[in-house]
Amino acid sequence: MLSKITQGVKRGATKNAVKAFSTQDDSKLRSFVQDDTSMQASEQYMQFSKKPIMNNFGELPRGEIPESLKFTRQCQATTLSNGIRVVTEKSNSQVPTVGVYVGAGSRQDTLETTGASHALQQMLLRGTSQRSKHDFAEEIEAMGARYTSEPGRERTGFQLKVFKGDVNKAVALLGDAVSNSTLDAGEFELLKQELGEHHEANHTRYEETTLENVHFNVYREHMMGQPIKGDRDQVQNLNVDALRNYHAANYYGDNIVIVGTGDLNHEAFVDQVNQHFHTLSKSVEAKATNSERPIYIPALLFIRDDEMVNSNVGVFYDAPSIKDADYYGFLLLQNMFGNYRIDQHAEHLNDVKKQYNSMHALLGDLVDVTHANAHYNAYSDCGIFGNYFYGNEVFTRQMNYCGVCLPTIYSHYLNDVEVIRGRNALYNKLMLAESTDEVNKEIGAQFLLLNRRIHRSEIASRVAHMDNYHMKHMCNEWFYDAEPSFTNWGPIEQVSQVGSYKYFKVNTMSTVSNAHHSLFT
Repeated sequence: MLSKITQGVKRGATKNAVKAFSTQDDSKLRSFVQDDTSMQASEQYMQFSKKPIMNNFGELPRGEIPESLKFTRQCQATTLSNGIRVVTEKSNSQVPTVGVYVGAGSRQDTLETTGASHALQQMLLRGTSQRSKHDFAEEIEAMGARYTSEPGRERTGFQLKVFKGDVNKAVALLGDAVSNSTLDAGEFELLKQELGEHHEANHTRYEETTLENVHFNVYREHMMGQPIKGDRDQVQNLNVDALRNYHAANYYGDNIVIVGTGDLNHEAFVDQVNQHFHTLSKSVEAKATNSERPIYIPALLFIRDDEMVNSNVGVFYDAPSIKDADYYGFLLLQNMFGNYRIDQHAEHLNDVKKQYNSMHALLGDLVDVTHANAHYNAYSDCGIFGNYFYGNEVFTRQMNYCGVCLPTIYSHYLNDVEVIRGRNALYNKLMLAESTDEVNKEIGAQFLLLNRRIHRSEIASRVAHMDNYHMKHMCNEWFYDAEPSFTNWGPIEQVSQVGSYKYFKVNTMSTVSNAHHSLFT
């Protein structure tokens, strides 16, 4: 009896529910359909449409940056009485790095003293009034430290990567080397032999040597175009007096930044720097040399060597300096071009046609172009941007074409996917810059040129707002009908017979101005 009553109640409730549902208005009924979360095609795409890829490429909304890039470490800066800027950036690393950065490089050389900046950088740890070169080597080895020094065109850097407890020793060693080097004439003669052997091996460092030739080709009327390590013949004529004069003119307080990165205390670090670098003067009376802005020169430089198997090609344009508004756009553009390796990018699974990288697509059709790198060298008042190619001599002319046609194409058409890929690549590079020596070098360069710290969050934020329209407009401004500079080195007989720059450009490069210029060739 009870079960029949229960069944009757259930049937009545069901009838009431059906009646209530049937009396609902259409708007409520439609809402159930709209809330359907099952997989449905939102729109019908055309065949071969790129929109599904562009909509699901993992990009962030415009202006947004990854969460991991939003956090910045504490950076403190103090200026000593003699003008030296002391900067620290604290992290949890138990292997800190101490770096000394001087705002002088090969740009401050002269034609008579070319190579003096590099030779001085090599000589500083070869003996002081307190330590011999063997003492330096033994102390560094006893700490388990790693010493590196890097010459440059506008700055010179010295780094010691040590354990946390040896930071004070590292400051003392670098302070002694920078302030008290004796610059012994006998040691310098030994160094000149080593430098000569290093120059003899230039033909084995293809990319480095090609980029040095690119700078000479572009800035041949300025010391910025001279090799960082000096002319191989002129270096042998240098004497110790040239090094002493260079040290006196450029190694002074206002021109030096000392950086500590890792788990260290700022106040204690400042005290140590003040103790070991106090003998350096605040400024010098001599006027800075070669301070005029270098003028970009579009030109041809052909270095023919038929004993080589492959050709080296550099195609470079005038580009903004580090202080220019387009600096961050060119950082993004460099990552859009990226680096090409035939063994990584020409395989079936990594087919360049599926990568949405126009440079890789062009190079993928050239079977013996083994690798290419995009380079952007930004200096205080000038810059160059371009691509380096390495491949079989048969493709020398095609490599020149790839270097000049794509920047011009980007000024007409630029796929949004390429911008997204380049932006994500730059984000990844910023997130990977975690080691104390990398961060140390970055801070030193920023304070020398801009006198402030540019955190990676700022770089990411500036790049996040750039879309394909912005990049296309920038390429149009810098590359459209611009004059590139061509540097070829190797078995280049097929291009080295060209008589003039204009003929080479019109008949090889296929630039936007061909139709006009070919009438007068």
